Amino acid sequence: MQEAVIGLIGVVLGLGGSTWTTLWTNRQNRRDLEKERLEARQEEASREIRQALISIHHLKGELSSSEEPDRHEELQRLIHTVDTHVFVLASAELRARLGGATQIMWYWQVLGGRPGHPVWHAVSDASECIGAYLRRENLPEEPEAVRDLRLDVEALEQEAEDHLDPALKRLEL
Repeated sequence: MQEAVIGLIGVVLGLGGSTWTTLWTNRQNRRDLEKERLEARQEEASREIRQALISIHHLKGELSSSEEPDRHEELQRLIHTVDTHVFVLASAELRARLGGATQIMWYWQVLGGRPGHPVWHAVSDASECIGAYLRRENLPEEPEAVRDLRLDVEALEQEAEDHLDPALKRLEL
């Protein structure tokens, strides 16, 4: 009788250990699978961003404020591609840099008066950043020209917000 109880306890302990090991292994596998899915989404996003930046690079030489509307539409589509995919990237610093670059590209027509084309500066910096990210290097320092353009964009957005704010307050009354 005592041997049967000891045998039963051994079976229960073995079954419990086996069940726990199976559950733990399944949990680890799910975590690994989710990590792989996230990495795949990030790879796809970085590929789409790189392709859009390459297309913008080739398009930028054809941009001028008097250019045909289809060039502007193409640029807007490509900027939107970058904006759409940037949210998948894991690096907050990279998301901020790419966001700043796309803001410069959105406002390129009103950012004249500086040496070089605003789109050229933005796409060059964005390309350097995405390259460093893919090589797992630190992002390069933001070039002075890009920083100045980004600050100009922030000032333009603040000015637009300030003009909208009084109008919204009048509507609230």
